[in-house]
Amino acid sequence: MIARLWGIGLLLVAVALVAAGCGGATATPTASLTAVVVQTPAPSPTAVQVEESPTPAAGPTVDRVGARDAALAYVGDRYGVDAPAADLAWTEQYARPAEMVGGEVYQYTAGDWLITISYPVVLPELTVYTVKMANTATGFVWEGQVSAGGQVIEGKQLLLNAFNVALARIQAKYGDEAPPVGLAWVGERITPADLVGAETWRYTAGDWVATITYPVVPPDRMVFNITIQNPVTGLMWLGSVDTNGRVTEIE
Repeated sequence: MIARLWGIGLLLVAVALVAAGCGGATATPTASLTAVVVQTPAPSPTAVQVEESPTPAAGPTVDRVGARDAALAYVGDRYGVDAPAADLAWTEQYARPAEMVGGEVYQYTAGDWLITISYPVVLPELTVYTVKMANTATGFVWEGQVSAGGQVIEGKQLLLNAFNVALARIQAKYGDEAPPVGLAWVGERITPADLVGAETWRYTAGDWVATITYPVVPPDRMVFNITIQNPVTGLMWLGSVDTNGRVTEIE
């Protein structure tokens, strides 16, 4: 009996060991690794600040004193000892006539010299100063105009007014082929010594040559015959301008 029970016990132990071996060890599951891809956003394009170019400012302009000094420098260079001395002390006086509207007049005196400057009341960059210079002792007389940029051109006011009208007509008609605005013209009187009753002036600037002739008559009857040409480009303009600014072109 005892032997039987011992056998049964051994059998039970064997069964338990077999069961343990068949079940095996429980495997601990390996944690799966999730690949996290961090996408770095592409940098947004940097906005380029485009600065607008500032509007070009008008060039430097001269006032009435600057116009006076520019005329004095021109006369001193062209007429030498006949011109006012460089070290004169000028006294300014307001001289606009009471009936004058839309303009200003100033006078400058120094010894025997008198300079009169007149100009319209317009924007500084559009101002043209008419300058008259005279010496009461020697009889020397000079007339001309000074632009806002300080360019000096010699000649009587009516003559220069007609010349400016002709230049404006050519610039409007021919554009870039015409003499540019602000060109510095040098003028000289070329009237023959034996010619009476008429005047001739010639103005040059680079390749440009302008010839102006006019009769010595009362202003209301005066007509300026003008030829402006460039012998290099071949452009030539002929016409006439009266004292009211009326232009007649000659084809």
